[in-house]
Amino acid sequence: MSSPSPINLSRGWPASDLFPTQILQNAAVSVLSNPIITEQGLGYGPDEGHFELRKNIADWLSRNYSLSRALSAERICISGGASQNLACVLQVFADPMHTRYVWMVEPIYHLVFGIFEDAGFYNRLRAVPEDECGIDVVFLEKALKKSAIDHQPV
Repeated sequence: MSSPSPINLSRGWPASDLFPTQILQNAAVSVLSNPIITEQGLGYGPDEGHFELRKNIADWLSRNYSLSRALSAERICISGGASQNLACVLQVFADPMHTRYVWMVEPIYHLVFGIFEDAGFYNRLRAVPEDECGIDVVFLEKALKKSAIDHQPV
């Protein structure tokens, strides 16, 4: 009996046989046949992404996760992926002049380190272990207190 080939998880790539090729092909033909959508889709379009796409995603999330309140399309942003979104979040909500450390649960996706460094957080990343209940809040609390004591204002 032979064992199956191992799955390489080092890059986080999805299995190509799971790609919805036909569905995407049909969607592309439909979208490219509509001049209103094509103009936005092939140009830069709105920063937050095409409204109808955001609305459909909000509706789908509300329906499939049985949310008590419907999710607004205004809370959805379309990007090129998690790395781009992380870079945008760092640009908006963090400032290397004021952010002492960035605390992250370990293990973490290895490609985030470059994104944090590019945003000005070189040598400020700190790991928080997980226990059977999730984030080890006792560890985090002690580490935060220690960082406050060790911090020398500039």
